[in-house]
Amino acid sequence: MLPYGFDGKDPKEAVPRFVANLTRLKQEGITITLTLASWCTYFPVKEWSVNEFTEFVDYFKTLRQEYFGNQLDGIDFDWEGYCNEVCLHEVCACDWDDEICGSHTPDELVEGVYWYVDDTSPDPKGPPFRFMCWMMPNKATLQVLGGITYYMKKAGFVATLVPMSTEAYTGEPDTSAKQNMKNEYIKWRHNTYEGTDFDLLEGTDGMLLQWYSGFDGSLCSLVDDPHACTCDNIEVPDYPNWFNNTAGGPEVAGLLYVYLMPDGAGTNVFPSEWPVRCQSCGPDVILPNGTIGDLKCYPDGEDYMLPGSRQKYP
Repeated sequence: MLPYGFDGKDPKEAVPRFVANLTRLKQEGITITLTLASWCTYFPVKEWSVNEFTEFVDYFKTLRQEYFGNQLDGIDFDWEGYCNEVCLHEVCACDWDDEICGSHTPDELVEGVYWYVDDTSPDPKGPPFRFMCWMMPNKATLQVLGGITYYMKKAGFVATLVPMSTEAYTGEPDTSAKQNMKNEYIKWRHNTYEGTDFDLLEGTDGMLLQWYSGFDGSLCSLVDDPHACTCDNIEVPDYPNWFNNTAGGPEVAGLLYVYLMPDGAGTNVFPSEWPVRCQSCGPDVILPNGTIGDLKCYPDGEDYMLPGSRQKYP
């Protein structure tokens, strides 16, 4: 196992070890990029100038030399969505409501769209909670993303993309008046730098589409097709939509077959089958027929395990 991580507690000792590990990766022909952002991380929403692009490349060169020993090939863009409010593990004032957020333009979301929800906790009740809609990339974001890519490539570095499924899902134009059909990486991929038209999709070295997102950004409610977001994909024999965890019999462990012995009695953590691909389960999900309803996540009588034994929870 290659311990390639960087230990910031002792930079003087960590940097040489880190660079040595990166060098080993490079010797195996691996391209190394630095990922920028993720969900709930800031990205630019105003256009950049040539000087700002140049400053970015210069900073990358400095960072590459001082911390990566020049064993860094480029950057990877993972610009998704964020908001200006606090969003921590248990307290997050960023959210999305199809009726409130879905009808706004990208620039209106950037300016800030808020709504309030009454406190439903037992008395004494507190003031209403204020939520801000998630901000998606706007046209200026793609001007910056494309510009960084253009100048990084010009300097001889690598640039790759990792858009969410909502950010790159169709080649058809967005004809909506509000330009709220997302697809930002596609519809705003053309920008001009130094008098040259630059196509982001053609100019980058690769793109990994994150086709696992559970967030549709109101797309399912904005289209007329009731089956636009239904799980009607073509299943393959060894990768069904519903996984049968006991298909191999009681003597063969399934994909997730965890057996516990609490209080001296055995129990399974996972039910015999559950959805593993595009079909959501639970309350208020999109059903196969395109309507909204409840879909159980497990067969009848196979609720997810509760702590304790079979005697306690038969």
